Amino acid sequence: MDCPRDNVEMVELSEGEDKLLTRCGECGGLFLDVADLNRILLHAGLPTLDAMGGRANPEEDVGDCPSCAVNLLAVESSHKRDPMIYETCESCGGIWLEGADFPKEGETAAELKSGIVDFYREFSARAHSKPAAR
Repeated sequence: MDCPRDNVEMVELSEGEDKLLTRCGECGGLFLDVADLNRILLHAGLPTLDAMGGRANPEEDVGDCPSCAVNLLAVESSHKRDPMIYETCESCGGIWLEGADFPKEGETAAELKSGIVDFYREFSARAHSKPAAR
């Protein structure tokens, strides 16, 4: 599976017997299945991705899904000034997260899961926050 940003082969990271996510060694981006993401979110006491909110931005060109080569769709939190963004594949349901949102030293699936939980905890807070009135 090639990275949608760098077109280099990504590395699969496992936890036990399960392939959990795939990471690009160049940009640090992560790709994972939506079912795996929802399991991570539920175990952390967060809502599933469907319940989290956010809005699609079809205008943003974010590349192709590394799994099935369909265009990825950017999903933004509702925070107007500083939205958080992840990308999703409308065909396979895969999720792409930019490497800038995770620590470079996180090399194991367990370490990266913590970063994923932190990202979506913040995304959920921004998706449900109301912008301050001027």
